Amino acid sequence: MKLNYREKVILGAVLAFIIILAGIFGLIKPKAQDIKDDKKTLAAKQNEKKDIEKKIDEIEPLKKDIDTLYKETNDMVDDFVEYNDIFTPDLLDQYMQEYADKCNVKVSTLNVGSLGNGTIDYYYFKPTTLSEELFASADVNGDQQALREKDEAESTSLSEREKGQAMSAQYGISVKGKKEDIWAYMDAIKEIDDAVIINTVSINDYTFGEDLSDEEKAALGDDEGKTDVQFVITLYSVYDMEKPNTDAD
Repeated sequence: MKLNYREKVILGAVLAFIIILAGIFGLIKPKAQDIKDDKKTLAAKQNEKKDIEKKIDEIEPLKKDIDTLYKETNDMVDDFVEYNDIFTPDLLDQYMQEYADKCNVKVSTLNVGSLGNGTIDYYYFKPTTLSEELFASADVNGDQQALREKDEAESTSLSEREKGQAMSAQYGISVKGKKEDIWAYMDAIKEIDDAVIINTVSINDYTFGEDLSDEEKAALGDDEGKTDVQFVITLYSVYDMEKPNTDAD
């Protein structure tokens, strides 16, 4: 079959168009796949970015929580005796002498007791009844029973709580003074903001010389009305907490 010139030109143009079209589709298909893959990667990266931004947003509140907890912990630590004071008798002597001077009592001895780890118990009142029968007879309206049950519930709750641990040092302190001064000294120790507990108090003469004759009182001179008192006290201490590094990048 012979083609004239015009038909050859048309056929050549058609073939050229087909070749160009095939080339275009051959290039577009891989590129389309690449674009599709890139979109998936972009979506994954955007999700990753969102996760990172969310974590960053959570960091600032967490920093604030850590700083708040650190401050609250330090406030609690302030309630305890300084570490150097609790384990150094000379410093403790100065520590307790201040209260003795204010209350006009004389510290004669300071003995170091046990040092180590101690349990901090809770103070609570546990009611006791000597005669249940007499108690029931007197409590005709049941008011006293209600009060007793309230006290028992509180003491039971406190006794079942988990007890804290701290470093402790126990000391025996002997002082001499008049009754009102000894009482003031005990009150001063009780009012100490630090964790100091009076365990026992032993008074040599609980009358403070009131039963002595006038001659015996006169013979005492400046010690008239005074007696020796022995205290056993426990001091509690904890380590200072290091500040968490919340400013790091």
